[in-house]
Amino acid sequence: MSEDKISILSETFENEKTGDQVEGITIIIDGKLKSMLDIIIDKEDGYNNYTELVKDLMFAGINQYVDKYKK
Repeated sequence: MSEDKISILSETFENEKTGDQVEGITIIIDGKLKSMLDIIIDKEDGYNNYTELVKDLMFAGINQYVDKYKK
């Protein structure tokens, strides 16, 4: 895997309750991404795995994007 690339796999699932098609993604944690996340996990209390950290980073990024375009 290249050091400068993030690999994301996509798959479509069916919501059992609604029948709607939803997209699920898998993020491959490797290379520079893994190194950066390892540093954050080491320095920040409360993170023991990549899942919670990636979730929080994703929401922080989305909120920053929304705030930028609300103005």
